[in-house]
Amino acid sequence: MAAHAQHASFVQTQWSLVRRAVDEQAPGSRAALESLCSNCWYPIYAFIRRSGKPAADAEDICQGFFERVLRMRLFAVADPEKGRLRTFLLTCLKRYMADEHDRAQAGKRGSGRVVVFSSLRAEELYLAEPVDIATPDRLYQRRWVLQLIDTAMHEVQEAYEAEGKASLFTALSPFLGFSQSSEPNYQECADRLGLNLNTLKSHIRRLRERWRREVMTQVAATLDDPTPQEIKDELRELKGCV
Repeated sequence: MAAHAQHASFVQTQWSLVRRAVDEQAPGSRAALESLCSNCWYPIYAFIRRSGKPAADAEDICQGFFERVLRMRLFAVADPEKGRLRTFLLTCLKRYMADEHDRAQAGKRGSGRVVVFSSLRAEELYLAEPVDIATPDRLYQRRWVLQLIDTAMHEVQEAYEAEGKASLFTALSPFLGFSQSSEPNYQECADRLGLNLNTLKSHIRRLRERWRREVMTQVAATLDDPTPQEIKDELRELKGCV
């Protein structure tokens, strides 16, 4: 699955999308259901792999799980009053993995499959995971958070590009703290952009503010009509997963 596809869809993992998915009479119900599956396939796959399953088995279990989600319309029993959507999905996955009968049936699935993920891409992402994420549950939660962060970054980048400031975003994005290289140098960046230091710092402050707003937007999109305090509480919980 292309990176852009993951970015574009993750923000839709919200309860309004769940409601549309479970209403079979609603326009786009099936599309919403398949979109929900596409949004969360990698955290599911990562959990299965970290649980000790080899890549081939993880692919089959992941595919089988989403077939069950689609066939049995499991989102219909998801309730925002009972917890987070990511928690609901993980609970369903654990039950599915414990179901010996469904696992025995996995090899009988064939042309009717609904493909929601790329097995090659899944394993590529999994092999890049740090080895110090000890448990499957922790890795699952961490992937949800990192997808949210990636989406927020992508949205801010697109906003800059729409304003004709793509090169400015590229130069300033390391100051958000996600650069894998050495810590960015303010003066070197200012010189490269032809700006004085104070002007550069003003641009960085504005970028960081846009970034914070976008992260809050992404967090809010995963909740059901949240209050500002609920958004802050969720953000605090998500930070603990990284």
